[in-house]
Amino acid sequence: MATSAASTDLRALFEPRSVALIGASADPSSISARPLRLLRQHGFAGGLYPVNPKYSELSGLRVYPSIGAVPETVDMALVIVPAPAVSGVLEECAAAGVRCAVVISSGFSESSADGALGRQLQQDIAHVVARSVLRVCGPNSEGIFHPAVGLCATFSPAVDPEHGFVPATPGSGAGPIAVVSQSGGLAFALLNHAADRGLDVASVASTGNEVDLGWCDYVDYLLDQPSTRVILGFVESFRQPERLIAVAHKAARLRKPIVLAKIGRTEAGRRAAASHTASLVGPDAAYSAALRQLGIVRVDDVDEMLDLAAYFSAGRLPAGRNVAVLTASGGAGAWLADACAMRGLELPPPDPLAQAAIRAFIPTYGSVGNPVDITAQAVLEGGFERALRVLANSPEFDTIVAVATLVREERFFQTLAELREATAGSRATVVYYSYTRASPKVLAALTEEGIPCFSTPGRTARAVSAAVEYGEFLTRVDQVAVFASENMAPWPPPAGPLSEAGARAYLAPLRIPAPDDRLVHTADGAVAAVAAMGSQPVALKVQSPDLAHKTDVGGVRLGVHAPADVRLAFDEVVAAVGSNRFEGVLVQCMAPDGIDVLVAARREPLLGPLVVVGMGGVDVETMADVTMRLAPVSVTEAHAMLDELRGRPLLGGPRGRPLADVAALATAVVRMSELAAALPIGVANIEINPLRVLAAGEGVLMLDAAIEMEGS
Repeated sequence: MATSAASTDLRALFEPRSVALIGASADPSSISARPLRLLRQHGFAGGLYPVNPKYSELSGLRVYPSIGAVPETVDMALVIVPAPAVSGVLEECAAAGVRCAVVISSGFSESSADGALGRQLQQDIAHVVARSVLRVCGPNSEGIFHPAVGLCATFSPAVDPEHGFVPATPGSGAGPIAVVSQSGGLAFALLNHAADRGLDVASVASTGNEVDLGWCDYVDYLLDQPSTRVILGFVESFRQPERLIAVAHKAARLRKPIVLAKIGRTEAGRRAAASHTASLVGPDAAYSAALRQLGIVRVDDVDEMLDLAAYFSAGRLPAGRNVAVLTASGGAGAWLADACAMRGLELPPPDPLAQAAIRAFIPTYGSVGNPVDITAQAVLEGGFERALRVLANSPEFDTIVAVATLVREERFFQTLAELREATAGSRATVVYYSYTRASPKVLAALTEEGIPCFSTPGRTARAVSAAVEYGEFLTRVDQVAVFASENMAPWPPPAGPLSEAGARAYLAPLRIPAPDDRLVHTADGAVAAVAAMGSQPVALKVQSPDLAHKTDVGGVRLGVHAPADVRLAFDEVVAAVGSNRFEGVLVQCMAPDGIDVLVAARREPLLGPLVVVGMGGVDVETMADVTMRLAPVSVTEAHAMLDELRGRPLLGGPRGRPLADVAALATAVVRMSELAAALPIGVANIEINPLRVLAAGEGVLMLDAAIEMEGS
């Protein structure tokens, strides 16, 4: 697995020795007054330097007229001044040697009231950054929170003691969760929600408009911190896909999961395009595939995010998909079992020895299948812990989900020692599902034991399934993708839009075979071409760089060979070209039977190069059966892509069909992925459809190809 570049050094942002508050105010109701109060209430022990020429003193502190007048070099400047003044203030900060600035001021590129002015003001900040070593968080950031040093550099009411927030004691070593969000409000809302769940948050970063530091920079730094075991993220877009790849690699290497909400799932803004791929691969589908490939766990809501944070911060990763459900409530256990099965988890019955051991101490009306229902009567006699011990030591189970009511604190703590003994040394992970409201003290005790607990069957199954999938990702991370696009020389750009014949000639370096063919310009030439190819059935296809879908306009005729039929077919396909440019007619030998697939190389503007594979042919959009990866990919990952297709059984020889040449198809996917990684500027998409997959050992044939230029 590739390693990331050196980490972004953001120590001055999260552990500053001193903070200057530029624009600090005496008005207690103003946003610009709040950060000074919050820094003091959270116990920040470093130097505090209010800066505002309107005052000489604030809250007992001397106020300085400018950052240049502060008597020491400041680590962090917290900037809360009107937007037009920000770039000038940052110039002064850079001149004064300030290491980083958090710009809380808004009114930049996010502003719809005067977008042009806001964009210019943000560009002014970018110019300051480019000319200095100052690092900038924001603008339009809600600030940074790092309780280990009492840093509360924000105005957020979510961390305000006057609104009920209880500050941590500086140096308490909070963690293991860090929150990095492009939305300031959600960043601190996640902090509150995590606290309600009893989860410790080590750091919160609101990245704002990211004129300098981007989402990946914060994650890169926080992954190196011992207090961080899980990263929670909220993003709208990534500015640098290559940084995302490097940071994801680093997270996998450190075994620190990234749980991400990526908004923008709707495809209302997707443009219409000429290629099949463009209609099948929207930006959100590309993001989902890329994040899954990188081991970043994508979630859809706050509850799911916090459930996974609870699991990843407390529990061990399962070694496989086999789950045992242990319950005293038949209904709750059955509901959970259904939820697990729907998530692709396996629920095999315990082996005969385990069944016999459990049957020995439960009533006859209990069940030793899976779920294992020991009944309430057995619970009263200590059967729950005994059954848990049996299942935890059964080698066929990777996860034991204990279904219980955790509202009774006294009973739980009476049996806690037995719980520890039952699970000690087990290879299986243990998870609790409390079907009644759980006691906060019990939840805290389970967390200390490294046992996550959830409140519904669906949330339990979802968390276990995500943990299983993340564990599976870690076992194959070195084979997921090549990620060597920076070493690939770009292909020469095509000379404008190309016909099918031109596209296939352009793709010749891929070494993907094609049927024998001839490009002709007259009916006599077509007849002669058929004779030269042995008078076997051929396809006639009109060639024009203006026709992306020849079949739709009647520009293709299949299976002709008699001279009269060839002449008629030639005239018909030529008539279909209409007023479009005419390059000739391609006379192509009919290909042997096989399975048609689509393989494409594509560039997503905000994500990077993709390779796409799916079931192909003229009905490709109807089937909508595609999968994709960031490019380039390894042969192993190419096979994994094929295994994801709903149509994969068609390649496996169903109903007497010969086995398809899956190995040759995987090789074609790898070669197309290498082209994707080297896609020249101006090319949006290159598509082979159909690529005919022949019988095992016979290879593949490129039957048609198209190149989509950007803006076409």
